[in-house]
Formats: sequence, C-alpha cells, structure tokens
Amino acid sequence: MLPQLITPAIQSHIDILITLTTDLTQRALETLQGLSELNMQLGRDLIAEIGNNTQRLMSSKDAAQLGSAFSAQLTPGAAALQNYQQHLAELLSRANSSMAQTAATHMPAVRRAATGMAEEFMHTASEQTARAAEHMSKYQMASQMHH
Repeated sequence: MLPQLITPAIQSHIDILITLTTDLTQRALETLQGLSELNMQLGRDLIAEIGNNTQRLMSSKDAAQLGSAFSAQLTPGAAALQNYQQHLAELLSRANSSMAQTAATHMPAVRRAATGMAEEFMHTASEQTARAAEHMSKYQMASQMHH
C-alpha cells in the first residue's frame, strides 16, 4: 500500500501558499504599474520642459533672455525630478505597506496549515514506526522459531 503523497493537510498548505503568493504578486504588479505611470509622467514632464526651454531660447530678444533661456537648458528637469522623487517615495511606501498588510493577513492561515501539516507528518511517522516495530517483532519471532 502506497501512502497518499498529497494529503489534505499538504493540499491545504499548498492552496494557502498559492493564495498568499498570488496576492503578493498582485500587489507587486500594482506597484510596477504605478512605477510605470510615474516614469511616463516624468518623461512627459521632461519633454514639456525641454520644449518650453527651447521655445524660450528660440524666442529670446536680447542677450539677457538668451542667457536665462540657455542656463535653463543646462539644468533641465530639476522640478520634474524633485516631483518624481517625491511620488516615487510615496509609491514605494504604499507598496511596502500593502505588501506587509497582505502578508499579515495571510500569516495566521499559513501558520495553521503548516502546524496541521507538521502534526499530520508526526502522526504518520508514529504510525509507520509502530508498524515497523510490529513487523520487526514478527520477524524476530519467526527467526527464533526457525532456530
């Protein structure tokens, strides 16, 4: 008789781990989507700023305006980058919080399933040890009868 490889306790534990992994993956994908949107916004902001600076440079009427427009070209995107950093920090903070909350929500079920699986393993091992001892005892008795 072959023992059942995937017992109900193991199946329950696997199901709970799959649910946890799925939920954590969903949070990670949401974070990646937010990061992608943030990167796209940075790109749009930088393009807009470079366009505005180029337009100011092209429409300069005197040396002072030209100097001002040219210096703006040397440090493009300072405001856009500062805005990006602020939003990135907020995004990562929300992601961290969301992942921690998701994990905390699932941990009691993971613990219960792991405990159930361990108890099942211990029970099965105890039964198999008793059967092995019984077989050994029968073998020893039969061996003594032959001698």
